[in-house]
Amino acid sequence: MPAASPVASILIVAYQSGPDLGRCLEALDRQTRRDFEVILVDNASTDGAVEAIPHYDWLTLVRAPENVGFAAGNNLAARSARGRYLVALNPDAFAEPGWLDALIAAAERHPDAASVASVQVSHEDPDRLDGMGDPYAPWGAAWRGGKGGLAVPVAESEVFGPCAAAALYRRDAFETAGGFCERFFCYYEDVDLALRLRRAGWRSVITPWAIVRHVGSGSTSSDFVLRHATRNRVWTYLRGMPALAGLVFAPVMAGLALAGVLAGVLRGGAGARARALLEAVRAFPETMRERAAVSQTAQARALGAMTWSPLRFLRRGVDARPIADLPDRLPRDDWDSPAVVAVIVSHEPDTRLDDVLDAALAQCARVVLVDNASSEEVRRHLRARANAASTLTLIENAENRGLAGAQNQGLEIARSAGVDWILLLDDDSVPAPDMVARLLAGWRSMADRKQVGLLSPRLSDAEGTLKPYLLSSGTGWDLRRGRMVPGAVVRDGVFAIASGSLIRRDVLDVVGPMAGPFFIDYVDIEFSLRLRRAGFEIVGIGDAVLIHRLGEFHETEVLGRKVALNTHSAWRRRLIHRNRVRVWRRFVAEAPAWVAWDVAAALYDVWKAVIYETDKAAKLRAIFGGFMEGWRG
Repeated sequence: MPAASPVASILIVAYQSGPDLGRCLEALDRQTRRDFEVILVDNASTDGAVEAIPHYDWLTLVRAPENVGFAAGNNLAARSARGRYLVALNPDAFAEPGWLDALIAAAERHPDAASVASVQVSHEDPDRLDGMGDPYAPWGAAWRGGKGGLAVPVAESEVFGPCAAAALYRRDAFETAGGFCERFFCYYEDVDLALRLRRAGWRSVITPWAIVRHVGSGSTSSDFVLRHATRNRVWTYLRGMPALAGLVFAPVMAGLALAGVLAGVLRGGAGARARALLEAVRAFPETMRERAAVSQTAQARALGAMTWSPLRFLRRGVDARPIADLPDRLPRDDWDSPAVVAVIVSHEPDTRLDDVLDAALAQCARVVLVDNASSEEVRRHLRARANAASTLTLIENAENRGLAGAQNQGLEIARSAGVDWILLLDDDSVPAPDMVARLLAGWRSMADRKQVGLLSPRLSDAEGTLKPYLLSSGTGWDLRRGRMVPGAVVRDGVFAIASGSLIRRDVLDVVGPMAGPFFIDYVDIEFSLRLRRAGFEIVGIGDAVLIHRLGEFHETEVLGRKVALNTHSAWRRRLIHRNRVRVWRRFVAEAPAWVAWDVAAALYDVWKAVIYETDKAAKLRAIFGGFMEGWRG
């Protein structure tokens, strides 16, 4: 049934959308949040896509007499909308089930934000970004942040503005700003609106769980795109750029525009760009009248939110900035009887998995076991375990989705269950019978626990190779070993291994999922450093114990002495070194001391492969290949 008073109105403007439109609506029908309506504006399409869609009781169809464009189409839909939030969505953007819920939750955490951006990944390759917010440079250029780059999550952050392919707008802010400028038709209308909202004193954020898979436009002619993008870029600059900055950077903007025309002589499109610039010049009087109206309501300069780095502009990079008071925006910091869900990932496990399951089932309200394509014999055993325990949910993957991908499957289930804490476990890491209780007791003993996002136990192993300490750092420039002994509470952890990590669900909501493109290795380190960047703390609790097994051990003899080594195959070596370089590149500014420490660890790994290990050539090739792949992206 349609919501009597929908919280959100999703606005879709369709024109010759083909089968994408049906898939877009199917994705909306799978949303976990149901208090929405959809206003679909058909811009006089002739491809039959609108006629082919099935009936949805939450869908209202508005037919435009002609193709009025994306900007006017959204404004038309907004006038029919009843929701408190207006959510623009392209017909070729397919929302993940928790997308709308994540957008609305972020809007409620940030009442000072007029808009919330989605994470857009490529529909063809979800490990690659289609865009993560729209940065805007003071010389008038905007771009989809990180388009084509690796889809590694960012925590909830501030961005200049959202791409309107999938964006939430606060209705009152949208209407006060006048909506999209209709003479833009399409392209840059979202950037223009973001600039006006910024100048009106609003902020914009991006939230990590609001994910859409975006196909991207491939049906319009290049001249059409060049004309509207070139013309509207100039109009956006003239309408909204603060006066002094506009004068200072006008020569840069003009130079880039002319360079685009000259480049078009070689690549094609020079005529379309030149005609677009002439069109922008001819409309100069009207644009200046609009500028005067924008300036009358301006309360802020908006320059601080712009991207000033020429390198980031040239690389079309993401510009997502940490929100200083993010921990304070989470509503709760205590629970009388916290609900804990464990997420376990398995791949060809041995008999220790039964011990892990027994311990988790005894300590958690629910256990989600995600199996990554184990053998049929293993799966029969896992199905029997799931059938015997009502609180055990088994997810069987047909292929190995990696540790990160499988963890994200489990995290989605745990988050949708509305739990308070989520416990991550490997299939060979056995919690002590009171591990969860001791982690929570340590957390409750802290007066400033609202800043704590992750609790880590003391690790122990049968071989005695795991050292009972947690690396910690207060400033990023210091690095110390905090001893994890009974009674100890180690603050300011740099990272915690995933297995045994107890994560607050509300913190996970704003820090985001695991980095799927990493597959395995350094997934937990990247997540931990992202959590720290967002302003949360990792704390080690010495009273809580996890029996953990790290890698594979073998003995070798050097100068007559037997040495026990933790080792990995060449394949794993490539992933380890690829991902560690990716982490260095992302977090060296926040954790320089740890990065220096990890560089030394990487050099030791090379030395170990040369001196101690078998298959030296294969492992060295893997290490070098991983390093090169990590530097490339």
